Order: sequence, then structure tokens, then C-alpha cells
Amino acid sequence: MDNQQHRAHVLGLDIGSVSAGMVVLDQGANVVETRYRFHHGNIAETVREMLAGVHTREPAAVAVTDQTPGFIRADHRCDDRVAVIEAARHLHGRVGSILHVGGEKFAMLFFENGRYKGLKTNTSCAAGTGSFLDQQAGRLKLAGIEELAATAASSRQEPPRIASRCAVFAKTD
Repeated sequence: MDNQQHRAHVLGLDIGSVSAGMVVLDQGANVVETRYRFHHGNIAETVREMLAGVHTREPAAVAVTDQTPGFIRADHRCDDRVAVIEAARHLHGRVGSILHVGGEKFAMLFFENGRYKGLKTNTSCAAGTGSFLDQQAGRLKLAGIEELAATAASSRQEPPRIASRCAVFAKTD
């Protein structure tokens, strides 16, 4: 690729409470590359490591979610839920609902006729939701959260009833 093609790329970062996600999009908004890592509180070093192997050295723009620390310079900052909604629409078209799971919180976003209608979020008692799912993947002897997500997405059975108010109770369920 020549330098002009490199510069047409957009770099997106989402830094949450336990992990960092990155995407590189080409000028047609196609996903070129993705990375995801747990940062263990060392955000700057994790982002440096993620960027080290990226094929785009000088992106045309850098976009980050609003949770991303201010020391990361960006051309655009947006609400993380807006970013999730737009990504889901871009990748999947019409959206019925989205379960947005993070390391310490989750949100269920609802849509009607493709239009956003609202959301429900967990209480602070259920903090650790994403970390809980990582633990459950291990307990089920799955390779990781990716395999757990793929298994859940391919299931055509009724979803199991699991306590939603506390990860301690959900673990027993």
C-alpha cells in the first residue's frame, strides 16, 4: 500500500475499566484490523503495544469513546453506547437489541423498527459482569470469552434463567 492508502484509515479506540479495544477502518468503513487486550491498569503501555504492530502508521483520523483517558489524543470522542449502536448497524444492518457487556457494567439497548428506544443497565451490585463472563468461560473449559460468545450466538435453545442482580447468585445458576 502506498502512503495515501495508509492515511485513508481511521483508528478507533475504546478503553474500558479492564480492557482496550482497537479497530482500523479503511476509507470504505471496512474493518481492516482489530485488537483487544486486558490492560491490567496499565493503559498507556497496553495501547502502545497494540499500536506497535498496526499496519497504518499515520491514520487520517483517530476516534475514541468517551471513557478513553484524555492523555490519548483524538480527532473525535463519542459516547461508547453510540459507538456500539453505529458499529452494530454498520456490520449487521437493522438491530433488534444489543447487550453491551463491559468489565464492570452492562447495558441492554432496545430498538423498535430499527430505531433506538432505550436501555436498561445493571445496578452496582452486579459490577464485574464482563469479568464474571470471563470466569464462566474458564469454568466451562472454553478457550475464552470469544468461544463463549460464539457458543451463545449459535445456540437456538431457550436462554437459561440466570440471576441478573448479582454475579455471586448467577455463578450458582
